[in-house]
This record gives sequence, C-alpha cells and structure tokens, in this order.
Amino acid sequence: MYTREIKTPPEKIIHNGKIEFGTFQGLLPRLDIRGVRAPFAGFPFPTVITNFRIQSSIMFLFNIGSFIGTVDFFDHKVFGFADVVFWNKETGRKCAYRSFMGPRRRFIPHNMSTGFCASFNKKRYIRISWDHQRDRLSMIFNLKGDSSRPSAQAAFIARYSESPVCELATVVPAPSKRRCSATYLASPKIHGTISLEKTKLSEECTQADFDGTALLRINRAYYNLHSISEFIVASGQIDGKKFSFQMFTTQENAVDSDNINGNILCVNGICTPLPPVTITHPFGLSKKWVIQDFENMVDLTFTPVSDNRRDISFFVMKSQLRTVFGTFEGVIKTKDGEDIVLHNFEGIAKNQLLRL
Repeated sequence: MYTREIKTPPEKIIHNGKIEFGTFQGLLPRLDIRGVRAPFAGFPFPTVITNFRIQSSIMFLFNIGSFIGTVDFFDHKVFGFADVVFWNKETGRKCAYRSFMGPRRRFIPHNMSTGFCASFNKKRYIRISWDHQRDRLSMIFNLKGDSSRPSAQAAFIARYSESPVCELATVVPAPSKRRCSATYLASPKIHGTISLEKTKLSEECTQADFDGTALLRINRAYYNLHSISEFIVASGQIDGKKFSFQMFTTQENAVDSDNINGNILCVNGICTPLPPVTITHPFGLSKKWVIQDFENMVDLTFTPVSDNRRDISFFVMKSQLRTVFGTFEGVIKTKDGEDIVLHNFEGIAKNQLLRL
C-alpha cells in the first residue's frame, strides 16, 4: 500500500533560502515562497526578478443543493482576475462570469490564519475570506446578469470547528528542488443560499438554502515561462461520509514525486496521501478521461458534461483556462484499504496553459 509521511506544518516554508518540502496536516501559518536561493538554473538573479515569477491562485469549489461550481482568483502580478462558473446539476445549465482586476500590491494574502481576496467591481462583487480566530470561512458573490445570463447571488459560510474539517498543505518541487509549488487545502461543510433571477431566455428563478460541501485551494508557485497543468477536484458525500480529493499533473514531472506530491483524499476529516497519477484523454478533452496510478489506489474515469473556456492575452502573457463539469466513475482506496466507490459523482476538472 502506498504511503507518504504527513508532518506538522512549519512556521515558514523557506528557511535561509532553502525549501521545506512535504505534506503537512493542520494550519500552515503563511503560504509564502519568496526568498528561495537561486531558483532558476542556479543563477543568483535579484530577488525582485525571481519573486515576479511567483504566480498565485485561489479556487473555491462548492457542491450545494442543485449547484456545483468554482470561484477562482488569479494573481498575475501586474493584473488579476476572478472567474465564477457554476452548473445546475439537474438541468445542466451553465452560468459563467468574469471580473478583471487592475494592479494591486497583492491580490492573494500570504496569511492563512486570516485574510480575504475580493473583486470590488460593482457588477461583479466576489469575496472569499477566512478567519480562524473567529472560526469562519465564507464566500460571497453578487453578479449582475444580462439577456442571456441571470443575475446571481450566493453566500456560503463554514466553521472550522465543525467536524470534520481537513486542513493540510503540500510543498512540492516545481519541477526541480530549486523551485516549489505550495498549496493550502481545506474541506469544510458549508451552509448557504444561492439564487438566480429570471432572464428573457429563461423563466428559471431558483433559490436554494442547503447544507453542502466545499474545497478551498490556495496555491503559490514559481512558474516556467511556458507551463501546462491539469487537475481534478471533487467534494460531496458518499454513504453519509464527507468526501473530497485533489489530483493533478503537469507537463514536467517533478523530481521524487513518489515521496512528494499534492494528491490527497479526505474522508470524514481523515487524510489519505495518494500516489502520482496519470490523466489521459484517449478520445479528446470533451470525451471520457482516464485517471490511474501504479499503486492500485486510483482507478477512475471522468466524463465531461459541460465546459467553460477563458482566454486572456496581455502583451506577451497568455492564459488559457478550461473548467469542465462532469461525473466520476470508479474506485479510490483509502490508506486503511477501504474502497470508496464513485458512481455518477459530480466533480470539476481544470486544464490550464500559461505563457509568461
């Protein structure tokens, strides 16, 4: 059976220019990877240059009532943007919104104990905030629609003290041990409301007030000039157990990925480190995906139902993000040998290309 050491979170990820790699369970005080010594080809570039190559993102996956979707923030240093896309699981209807954010000192905070990230656009107010001292994690959006998209409002809240909540962090090579990608994860229960207003093209006017599940993912990484990454996430309930996972691949294989990777399964607050996986699309991105490992712990397929593609170009910078809603079939094994069987289980896949 595959296993990986889970450690106590360090006070700092970077110590005297060196990186603390590993998987850490509990609250990581700061998600800060600045100050790595000579991260690019061993050449001592000035810190202001190497720090500029750090990109940050937040993803909030929610699965509540009839709705599943993601709220994403991206920090590209000179600008940022927020992306909201969600689906009605019963009708398959998609709603997608975007908000551009101009230059700021910092879009995504380093402090994991308390902080927030927000778009204050009058037509696209979006906010994710967390505060461990107040025992609160929340996500709010208020999005103005048009003739084809409804105006949408949502407010979700979670309590860190409400069991079971799994908090952990992974710091992995990206792809060599000179650089790193650091990710904070939390998988709380949520309670909230989401409402859609009528449009000229649809009479649908839905309001929901439900309990559900969520997955908060905050990432910082030293990016290559050209990178392609792909990951799958899901959160929900199976047989009364709260269940969530994250698995990802990149175009460049990280060194020592058997011992250091970011693939994680959480069942009722108990974490199972997962081995490296291979994600393939033998029939194309719009057809069935195959997710497997070499340790017989992951054997899944992902069938896309609907997708949303966003392209951004800014001078030489280019970003392409494809968010896919679909269903999982197959089996994931916990560290105790229990088989978690997925049948028509909703989740999200993301395919991203970034050129700096």
